[in-house]
Parts: sequence; structure tokens; C-alpha cells
Amino acid sequence: MVPTPMVSATQQSSRIRARKARKNGTKTRRFNRTNGTPAFPVHPEGYTTSAADSKKPESK
Repeated sequence: MVPTPMVSATQQSSRIRARKARKNGTKTRRFNRTNGTPAFPVHPEGYTTSAADSKKPESK
């Protein structure tokens, strides 16, 4: 049996960080998929309807 060569500490640390980042991304995506986006008001109280980015009132 021939032992595998050792890698540098930097290379090993980089691989570990990348693996953890991938794993954390998977957890976050799974959490967001099950819980969805929280409900929030489109325009909070006190928002002016005359603002340029305001939602226009529905015409009847």
C-alpha cells in the first residue's frame, strides 16, 4: 500500500470552506423552499401614493 500524498494546509482549508459553503447553501435553499417568502405590505403605513414608484389605485 502506498500512502496518499499530503496536501497543503491552504488547499485543505480551501476545500473545507467550499464544502461548508455548499452545504449551508443547500440548507438555506431547503428552508426557503419549505417556508416560502414572508408576507409583507407592498406599501407600509404612511407611504405617499403620489410617489413615483407607488402602486396606482385600481380604476373601476
